[in-house]
Amino acid sequence: MKIARRIAINPREPGGPAALVAAQWPMIIAQAVVLGLAAMSCQARPEVRDYPSNSSRRNNDVSGFPVTDTDDLGHKVVVASEPRRIVALLPSHTETLFALGVGDRLVGVDDYSNYPSSVAKLPKLGGLYDIRTESLLTLKPDLVLGSEDSPAAATFEHLGLTVWSASAQRFDEVFDVITRTGKLVGRQREARELVWHAQRDIEIIENALHGIARISVYFELDATAYAVGPESFVGVLLSNAGGDNVVPKGLGEFPKISPELIAAANPAVILGASLSDISLRPGWSNLRAVRDRRVFSLTSEERAVVVRPGPRLASGLRVLAHLLHPEVRL
Repeated sequence: MKIARRIAINPREPGGPAALVAAQWPMIIAQAVVLGLAAMSCQARPEVRDYPSNSSRRNNDVSGFPVTDTDDLGHKVVVASEPRRIVALLPSHTETLFALGVGDRLVGVDDYSNYPSSVAKLPKLGGLYDIRTESLLTLKPDLVLGSEDSPAAATFEHLGLTVWSASAQRFDEVFDVITRTGKLVGRQREARELVWHAQRDIEIIENALHGIARISVYFELDATAYAVGPESFVGVLLSNAGGDNVVPKGLGEFPKISPELIAAANPAVILGASLSDISLRPGWSNLRAVRDRRVFSLTSEERAVVVRPGPRLASGLRVLAHLLHPEVRL
């Protein structure tokens, strides 16, 4: 059971690391990207590469049912037969199901699932703390994938639904959740392949960055001073991208940080905020990142691949690596 680390990257979006401050903020709002150094201004951001969202691949693991898995609430979940009507209540779950080739089995999703584009036609069922239970019940799901932080999980179980509550906050947990999801939907082989490809793509990017000088970085989740901690999956991505997180270890995956700590750390790069906003904060106008104009907000697409613990993890690493080391060709 994972409690102390809970604070999803977006206090309103359930699929990322922030959900858990309020209810995973209302959809990541696209912000203008502040391009600093002249060298960066002439370079385009790397394309966010996606996984194949083809649902036509046939399953070879049907004979494995029933399957059993213990979710992150410690509940033993039994899926009696191959699920055909699935509800996903985290964007990361939605993306994983499409990546496994079973997106056509989805009958409903949370309000923040927006990738791939075909999810737009699916019924939206609310956020982390405001799931519309009656609407969900009308969909007659045979499997609900949700978050261990949602109070609705107990309600669904009481109503007799098959509910699996789990999400990732640490790097290795991302691959574990993908693997377990594949088991639940009869796509174990596809899940193994998905994990293998993601890890291979991550290794390719890491090799391209080998020997590059590391750079200090602060990644802000929102203006309330919640930040990416080094032990979170986003923190590991930052490190793999050649960044040294100025947030100390031991404070949690996504801790609330005092402005004085960041001012004293004087990071060379700041992510997740705009240069204009950062410059107005007391004591921050002389930070190295501000002086060098290396303060970058993220587009909604970039933020999604960075903060959602799902199959596009390598794309998130590529985005971070480009922001920290634009001189490296990826």
